[in-house]
Amino acid sequence: MDIIVDKKSFQDAVKKVIAEKKAALPVLTNFLLKAENGKLIIQGTDLEVFTTYWINADVKEEGSVCVNAKKLTDISKVLPAASVSLTLDKNNLKIVSGKTKYSLPTTDPEDFPVFEEFPADLAVRVSGDTLLKGITKTVYAASKNESRFALNGVCFSFVEKYLDFVATDGHRLALYKGEVSGSNIEGKYIVPQKALSEIKKLVSEYEDVEVAISGSSIFFKGSDWMLSARLLEGVFPDYTQVIPKSFNIEVEVLKGDILDSVKRVVVAEESDAKPIKLTLKENKLIISTPTVEDAYAEDEIDIEYNQEEFEIGFNGKYIIDAINEIEDSRVVIKFINKDSQTVIVPKDENEPYLAVVMPMNI
Repeated sequence: MDIIVDKKSFQDAVKKVIAEKKAALPVLTNFLLKAENGKLIIQGTDLEVFTTYWINADVKEEGSVCVNAKKLTDISKVLPAASVSLTLDKNNLKIVSGKTKYSLPTTDPEDFPVFEEFPADLAVRVSGDTLLKGITKTVYAASKNESRFALNGVCFSFVEKYLDFVATDGHRLALYKGEVSGSNIEGKYIVPQKALSEIKKLVSEYEDVEVAISGSSIFFKGSDWMLSARLLEGVFPDYTQVIPKSFNIEVEVLKGDILDSVKRVVVAEESDAKPIKLTLKENKLIISTPTVEDAYAEDEIDIEYNQEEFEIGFNGKYIIDAINEIEDSRVVIKFINKDSQTVIVPKDENEPYLAVVMPMNI
């Protein structure tokens, strides 16, 4: 291997490839570098998520090598010159940038895990903007409880030309609706949170991304990167049955007003559940802590409301999380009764986001 690459491209690349810091298999703490066809290809994996990133390179001699990922990343941050030379000399990788020189020990690339090829014939296409929004606006609702395995990721539900991103922990649910071009995928697939975090590092909102399912893996491919991940096993619940179709009360409120109000109230709560009470009275929404004992907080928002008084309790953090992901300046909150799930949506019906929050007994 003997190549020259642009420093900034090299820095960006090594930041976006996954690697283990400590691993039972030492090779997983390495990147696999491959110089071929005018490209430097960098690969890394923890055996659950596999990432590949490639940049343009002046390839004088093709070849491949494994090198410690952390050391290479740390070195990339402090290189002085605009270009970087990478040369394999016997068992060492020589790195030269300006007057700065490094030499790193390498390991046999044959020991590195083999990556699956992208199954292009099975792929559909989704915009990077839709993919980023679908992940960001739903992953917060995924379960952190490892015993609820099928809820530990975001469900990608493909139906014809549509893709629903859905996450739930049993107490709340988030849904974002997107579109895909091509119709090669049908069904529900649960993508782990770790893979989603890595995708967010890689994807640009301005590019289209190819998505494919093959066996027990899901694949994503952008203009200069590819990621594959093991799908989570288990059956994701039928989320369409959780979303109510009719409501008894609907109120509209400014997003900023309700977010600020809930945040003012929850700071008085010491419990992790952050219980709050929402009370609807004539033309006002009162947000308060459940009791007046010890620390107490109350805030009030002017709204249009002329029905009978109504009270309901929630985990305040769940309300903040749900409303944070709304882009519209106005929010609609839909209630059935104090014991049933509440739906929170943007007023703008063109924004394809919806949140469901279960109430708390207070």
